[in-house]
Amino acid sequence: MKDIEHASINGVEIHNLAEQDNDESLLYSGELWVEGKPAGSFRELNEDEMQLDIAPEFEQTMNDRISSYLQALTEDEEGAESEGELSSEIFFEDLIELELYLQAFKDGVKEGYGCLLVNYTDEGVDVFSVESEDEVENIARENNLTDFQTFYEPEHFIIDC
Repeated sequence: MKDIEHASINGVEIHNLAEQDNDESLLYSGELWVEGKPAGSFRELNEDEMQLDIAPEFEQTMNDRISSYLQALTEDEEGAESEGELSSEIFFEDLIELELYLQAFKDGVKEGYGCLLVNYTDEGVDVFSVESEDEVENIARENNLTDFQTFYEPEHFIIDC
């Protein structure tokens, strides 16, 4: 199993992700990297827009990577785009989630689990460390899970589109 240090969407990674619990308005902060190079930083504030500080030489690359990801999210199976426009904050929220889930996956593997099951509900997210695919199916059936993802290997935390 290949070791992956950071989750990635279209070559964009978060390094030094910090969850802020001492300031009620600041949720997350971290460094943004593109293709292995430091490109800037971000701060996610409660009830406010994501604050980005991107180096000028990476602005176009970052915008292209974000646009490509958002376009892939809005396309259906036939490649047609659905109505509505997504905010670039979706990109960063998804990247933050992937980074958090990667760390949970790694912790679970160290404890002997084989995969990570993430269930999305109206109330939030439930995360399970699971031993096997069979156990995923049992948990999904027993808990009537309908909107979930399963991560079996580190490569599942890398998205390219």
